[in-house]
Amino acid sequence: MASGHPVGWLIERLLALEPLRQLLFWQARRLIIRTAERRGIDWRARREHLRAQATPLLQSSGDPATSTPSYYRARFHAYQLGNLCWQAACEAEQATDAMALRIWPAELLSPSQAQQRLRAAIMAAIVPSLSLPVRRALDLGCSVGVSTRSLKDWLDEREAADVRVEGLDLSPEMLAVARAREAEAAPARPIAAWHHAAAEASGLATASYELITLEFVCHELPSSATAAVLSEAHRLLRPGGVLAMVDQDPESELIRRLPAPIATLLKSTEPYLEQYFSLDMAAALQAAGFHSLRREACDPRHRVLVAVA
Repeated sequence: MASGHPVGWLIERLLALEPLRQLLFWQARRLIIRTAERRGIDWRARREHLRAQATPLLQSSGDPATSTPSYYRARFHAYQLGNLCWQAACEAEQATDAMALRIWPAELLSPSQAQQRLRAAIMAAIVPSLSLPVRRALDLGCSVGVSTRSLKDWLDEREAADVRVEGLDLSPEMLAVARAREAEAAPARPIAAWHHAAAEASGLATASYELITLEFVCHELPSSATAAVLSEAHRLLRPGGVLAMVDQDPESELIRRLPAPIATLLKSTEPYLEQYFSLDMAAALQAAGFHSLRREACDPRHRVLVAVA
């Protein structure tokens, strides 16, 4: 992911000029949206629909006592307000589908097929570490609830019970969209609770969960925040409980071979990506009190790290 290549160096210089930066991001967004819509993702219409459904839920989705850490106000994904805006929240579902489709570009998968394959691989990687019956689970950094819903459906089937699954996120807009998506789907077994809090300061009770998931979150955290989140997850888990972390795989050959222009643009929209790739996650998990670490690739780009409290 280094930008020592001359083309990467040039793009970094161009991105330092705000007008050119905005132009490049605008062109990149147009390309992303058009590509997603050609692959069956109704990006723009879905964005407007979710905004209309989620707006009435915003006030009741935020906790006034929750303070937003400064690192979370960074400009993620080229959104001026990062994750704290309607545009980010109302495009997260579509972006997640587009990400799943990019994993298997040579296959003619629908967005739902790609999502199902990805989520099935993630859950399969978790299973060998589960020794306790899962009665309560938490999805940290749940965004708009795509991972939370998948976790709930899988656990209910695995445990043959109505497992209490909860989501937690720092963005009230994301949580409002998560609630709107649940209301739209009207599942027989809904998500038990949506918490507005920082993942490193959840305010939830100690030793409350048998399973915590952290999906595609840590690459958006500075290393100091990652350490704090891991410590909080350890506090929240019962002894023998499991933490499952899903994210980009620094050892992936696909990621290592990214062309310099793409790698540079990616880093420009992910302000903490360099810290994520340089962090010794095994050591960070051990420092937080976890043991029995396992690593599995869930696809050519992503890994699942599973550890026991």
